[in-house]
Amino acid sequence: METIEQLKQAINKLEEREAKSLLFLLLLQNEQGNIGQISKMLNDTKTFLLKENHTEQVSNSQTVHIVFGESAGGSLKQAFRETPYEKTESVIVLPGCLSVGPVKALHTKEGLDNRFKWLKHHFRDEFDDLGIYKRNMEKALQQLEDIQPYQRIVIWTCENAAEQTGLRFVLYLLKEKANEIKEFNTFKAYHELFDDPAQEEDFYPRSSGELNAEQLLLFYKQLSINLMELKLRESLCTEGETLLQSNGLLRVWKDKQVHTVSEDNEDTFIIHCARRLHKKQKTHEFMKAPRLIGEMIGHMEQYTGDEWIEYRLRHLIEQGIFEYRGELHAMRYYEVKLKESWR
Repeated sequence: METIEQLKQAINKLEEREAKSLLFLLLLQNEQGNIGQISKMLNDTKTFLLKENHTEQVSNSQTVHIVFGESAGGSLKQAFRETPYEKTESVIVLPGCLSVGPVKALHTKEGLDNRFKWLKHHFRDEFDDLGIYKRNMEKALQQLEDIQPYQRIVIWTCENAAEQTGLRFVLYLLKEKANEIKEFNTFKAYHELFDDPAQEEDFYPRSSGELNAEQLLLFYKQLSINLMELKLRESLCTEGETLLQSNGLLRVWKDKQVHTVSEDNEDTFIIHCARRLHKKQKTHEFMKAPRLIGEMIGHMEQYTGDEWIEYRLRHLIEQGIFEYRGELHAMRYYEVKLKESWR
């Protein structure tokens, strides 16, 4: 009887929109014959309502936006600031670049620890950015778990392996939740509103993080977002499970699929970019490492981030393909040039 009284009190505290949203989802699942999902939703809702701090969580948002990468997350939060959306939308940011580094069992403490250790060992971390990354990832995983049955979910993606890996990862984590889920592809949105036949790089934007807050807000206001079909959701969830079992370190986006490839996949292009810079400069003198890394980022179609490219550049130095001078503990402290036999 005490539990029933607690439920009554908790239900009375619900706002009208939250009760209506929950009722709609239950009726929708019933129409689709998803009896198991109805039972799961009811159990989740009961657990949620009995939490002492549920009032704060319920009033948080109607729609939860899931974004990959700090830049995209910051822009989307800025987009909603000082707008009516500020009261109805919340943003969960999964940090880092999920196209590189280990993702095996990333949803577990062991998997996250392994990814953090790998990044700490192979990437330069002068300012403890990786420590912040780990804490933010732990926070994001908890926020995903805390999503409530009445909340709508929008997952922001782009045409790159980082965000598409993130999409599959998140769908796997949400597989037991019956919430309605929509995918918002910023590449498609950009070309729907701004497509310019004269644009040099038809693969722009390579990531959602390359777009500013004004553009993201315009997309959200003007473009419709279709509900993700159950069959597609299940398929991507299965792909996410496969990725979480993989030992690969590099993922690329090709033919609308995430592919795990050898970690030396970009090495040839690093060498090609170095040759091009030497030719531009009409010299084979040393060049700043950030200059070469920037050249590569500016011309590559895949999105991997400068940390990964710098990691591979150091590997090529170890292989004797590049010479260097300076200190390798940070990219701004050393210069490189191709050895004569590789020019």
